[in-house]
Amino acid sequence: MLSNFGLLHLRLVEPAAWDAFRVEGIAHHTRPIIEAVQHFATMEEALADCTFVLGTTARPRGTRRERLNPRMAASALLTAQAKSPENTCAILFGREDDGLPNEALDFCHALVTIPTDDFNSSLNLAQAVLVICYELWLAANPRIEEEQPLPETATIPALGAPPKYGDLPSIVSALEVTLEEDARLANGTEREQLFAALADLLRTLYPGTADARMVYAMSRLRAIMLRSAPRKDETPLLTHLFKHITRKIGDGG
Repeated sequence: MLSNFGLLHLRLVEPAAWDAFRVEGIAHHTRPIIEAVQHFATMEEALADCTFVLGTTARPRGTRRERLNPRMAASALLTAQAKSPENTCAILFGREDDGLPNEALDFCHALVTIPTDDFNSSLNLAQAVLVICYELWLAANPRIEEEQPLPETATIPALGAPPKYGDLPSIVSALEVTLEEDARLANGTEREQLFAALADLLRTLYPGTADARMVYAMSRLRAIMLRSAPRKDETPLLTHLFKHITRKIGDGG
């Protein structure tokens, strides 16, 4: 499926069901992708060099995060990638059985939800990957839509015709507007250093706070900061600021 839409890089976080021989037997023209697959023990390691991360989910979550549809997500990913050659973008997909856990979403700048009927909103993993890859392919190759228009007799249901990529500025999210700036984004390692410093500050400010409450607070704070897409030059400043405040509090002001 990745090769159908020109995508070449796949990372797996263990434990992941993976049988390279079986995959190649049913997915043709995939040897270059299979040979390049990377395996990681943790999500943090897998995303250490990633500067912009989106997570796919259909379920409502307790922490407010910006949600994009697949077309908006494709635009945001390509915008982030185009702004700097150093930017590395990633899309997280969950396991087939229960999707992405909440802790995985803490690594994401925003979420991607594929619109479906409320009666049955769940897609299996292959279907979700197909939709996202298709939208990325169209976003990267806009002439495909222009060269293959719908027949004049075709009609679109009550929701109306889907927006063309040229119309995206009218429906862009706040995150996409942020990504329009010409700046390099912080990578996963730099973001995690920032969040670790913030967590230490919270523990210093609120000693004795229950672990569950601290986890919930950090999840919300991560979502807020990730919506602003922290820059590579900004993130160390915030990290040092949080560490400095923590030291000052520890020293008695």
